[in-house]
Amino acid sequence: SSGINAEYGVFSAQKEVPELAFVSLIGWAIFAFGLIFETVADYQKTVFRNNPANKGKFITSGLWSISRHPNYFGEIILWYGLFIAAVPFFPSAWARLSVICPTLTAVLILKLSGVPMLEKSGMERWGKDPKYIAYLANTSCVIPCLGGSGDEKKSM
Repeated sequence: SSGINAEYGVFSAQKEVPELAFVSLIGWAIFAFGLIFETVADYQKTVFRNNPANKGKFITSGLWSISRHPNYFGEIILWYGLFIAAVPFFPSAWARLSVICPTLTAVLILKLSGVPMLEKSGMERWGKDPKYIAYLANTSCVIPCLGGSGDEKKSM
């Protein structure tokens, strides 16, 4: 028959192996957390940029006070959550190699495109501003962190 079986997914996993349904639900919760985190960070930055009083300034409020790139943190988390949600439905152990997808996304964001480019442009724009230098030193690059020195937080 054509179409999607209504019992496929979390419900079929629940009938067969309850712990698999739990793993999938945890994955979906992680996905939702990442999506909300990224959306809130993007919204906060949009509101900040749309305020004429902030022209030429960098954002240090909201989620941006605990991470210099909270939107990227959220994006990385949501992709790993999606992977975890799918694990119970993989037809073979080989399918677990699909973890390469969220990992490649994380590597691209952290090492190639997102973070390095924005960190460089931030230094070019505000690198002589003592407030920006303090923000760099005291705010985690990607992983949200409350308090502490910036030394251990600069790379992640």
